[in-house]
Amino acid sequence: ALGMVLYNFKKIETVPTAKDFIDVILSKTQRKTPTVVHKGYAINRIRQFYMRKVKYTQQNYNEKLQKILTDFPRVDDIHPFYADLLNVLYDKDHYKLALGQINTARSLIDTLGKDYIRLLKYGDSLYRCKSLKKACLGRMCTLTRKLNASLVYLEQVRQHLGRLPSIDPS
Repeated sequence: ALGMVLYNFKKIETVPTAKDFIDVILSKTQRKTPTVVHKGYAINRIRQFYMRKVKYTQQNYNEKLQKILTDFPRVDDIHPFYADLLNVLYDKDHYKLALGQINTARSLIDTLGKDYIRLLKYGDSLYRCKSLKKACLGRMCTLTRKLNASLVYLEQVRQHLGRLPSIDPS
């Protein structure tokens, strides 16, 4: 098994619960994007304001979910010793399923972002644009809430495997 990677589970970042995940992302969007928009603005400026929020939120979700996918090793890449251990303790299929769900959510959120930006281009009032932004961010949060079981599970795997000694099992 020459191609096997000895995997260091200690390097994996903490996996947040869905609620923490959403709180972090929404507060970051609030902090890092402009917060004031007025009815009197030209409609184009209003559209840009809300498009920026949607885009920024989508990119943040993408980065955070991608980080989880990159941090956790693929079962086929782990040394057989750890792969067997993972299978006994946490069921390999469940592990693959959890990562699969995160990957699916990531691409769904990307699609949502793109779709709503397209819709925002035709927003004809501040109210309409704001409603579209709210709907979009709401749907992103709903997708994230549905991930909670997978996020909690991956955090358990991370904590457990992180406590294992990094031995060379060859």
